Amino acid sequence: MRILAAVLTLTLLANPVYAQNAGGREAGKGRISQDSEQRRADQQKRKAAEDAYKAGLKMIPDGKEKYDPWKNTR
Repeated sequence: MRILAAVLTLTLLANPVYAQNAGGREAGKGRISQDSEQRRADQQKRKAAEDAYKAGLKMIPDGKEKYDPWKNTR
């Protein structure tokens, strides 16, 4: 009786998972191109942000001498 209850419970729990996966395959065919387009857009945004960051770093002037926070304690 316990085995029957365990099998029934596992079947009831696995059924919604199977339904989600089966529906995703049929409906997801058009999503592949959208995902690749979105990835390209994200990559372009990341590249633009990285280029802006590097340009900003180049605008920071170099210090004349290194800062030593311990110079007064020596």
